[in-house]
Amino acid sequence: MPGIYDCRPCAGRCRGYVEKHRDRVMARRKRTTPLRDGAVQPGHCSSELRARILADVPYFRDLSSDALEAVNRHFRAFDYPGGAVIHHEGEPAEALFLVAHGKVKLLQHSFSGTKVVFDLLSQGQLFVGLAVLGRRHYPLSAQAQTACCVLAITTADFRHLLRSYPEVALATLDGVARDLEAAHDTIRAIATLPVEARIARALLHLADRFGEADEGGLLIQSPLSQQDLAAMVSTTAETVSRVMSGLRRSGHVETGRQWVRIRDRASLAGLAEEIDAGG
Repeated sequence: MPGIYDCRPCAGRCRGYVEKHRDRVMARRKRTTPLRDGAVQPGHCSSELRARILADVPYFRDLSSDALEAVNRHFRAFDYPGGAVIHHEGEPAEALFLVAHGKVKLLQHSFSGTKVVFDLLSQGQLFVGLAVLGRRHYPLSAQAQTACCVLAITTADFRHLLRSYPEVALATLDGVARDLEAAHDTIRAIATLPVEARIARALLHLADRFGEADEGGLLIQSPLSQQDLAAMVSTTAETVSRVMSGLRRSGHVETGRQWVRIRDRASLAGLAEEIDAGG
């Protein structure tokens, strides 16, 4: 069978057209699609992979291999497609969760029905830590931002781990304190900062957590829509679009479909401080 360039009628003259078309398609894909596919296949979280992930989690990092094996037996793996709800705000807090692969967002709905995204979590991050302190219901909803694998442990089993391993108890208290501080900072920012500063700070937070250094700056690859970013800073998607356009024109960011690149982190942080001071 003839190859793509073995076209006898044009004697190979279509080669240039095909190559130019291919280059245009690749350039367009780079602008408008993620640079890699981070999807997780169902059943990806084997027992061995869970053990490796748990060994890197700050709560369990100082445990012996035998203790880690015992901890691993208490966790169960669950696969969620992107957009699936892991638990709803207000439901009985029966388990704690750990992101093994993919991304999970924590959100809450206000009395007016507005969605507020409190955080976006990645591998190794524990959520619903307040359940171990006697909170009877989930304070936030958790939703799969991407296809993900989540490890779950019942609150009873986690309390057993706290009693068995004091280092886990201390690390968990530190983690809960950080979560409460982060939630307080989010609420304060929504109440006091101009929207431009809130968006800049949200981008800096995402860059610090997910950013990958490349030749152009810090690359954030995530299916985070303008609506999601709007929910993180309590504004509208239209406002996010306007502010992001301004940040693109000023050279602070580059954007494409499901990715954002921060060209200069220090410059964006300085801009956020200037807006805050001027607001």
